[in-house]
Amino acid sequence: MKEKIPDYYNNKDLIFDEIWTLLSRGVVDRSEDFRLPVVIVNKNSTSDGRVVVLRGAFKEKKILRFHTDLRSSKIEALKKNNNIYFLFYNKKRKIQVRAKGEATIHFKDKITDEAWKKTMIISRKCYLATNAPGSVSENPHPGYPKELEGKNPKIEDTEIGYENFCVIESKIKEMEWLYLASQGHRRAKINIEENGSVNTEWLTP
Repeated sequence: MKEKIPDYYNNKDLIFDEIWTLLSRGVVDRSEDFRLPVVIVNKNSTSDGRVVVLRGAFKEKKILRFHTDLRSSKIEALKKNNNIYFLFYNKKRKIQVRAKGEATIHFKDKITDEAWKKTMIISRKCYLATNAPGSVSENPHPGYPKELEGKNPKIEDTEIGYENFCVIESKIKEMEWLYLASQGHRRAKINIEENGSVNTEWLTP
């Protein structure tokens, strides 16, 4: 069966919208591959990557958002160098997106207040850990108090976790899009200017 060619295959002006459609879907749809990107930060002279949950995709502002623990090593890295990189891949659509941006750490402000109110108990529970993520431990454990293992706390008992909760917003400056197709791959680079204008050019795959 011949592979169906999407409209953006030979039309670079449609690529930017297609990317943000997938990003927006990733925020609300747990089955969307773009929901779980790899995020890479610069750590001293090396790079450090991990998977995060995409919590916001704002096309007009060109901003991607995720939540994390203020005590995590990526926060320390971003305070020294706020350049940040995202890697997305949708297996079904065979689309890879790489995005570069500049990160802003939000802590105890309007953005974190609103995000925390919408955060489910099962997620809030992660911010109740006594020690920072990545701390050495003599025994395997989830980090939060032992009495919470296997059950969820009451909503009011999770408020202390707000002290460890922060939101990372990344202003995207550049994207690279790759579409894998049997009839020939397609690759494009998207530059986002300071005024918000978008310039897309074809690249050799």
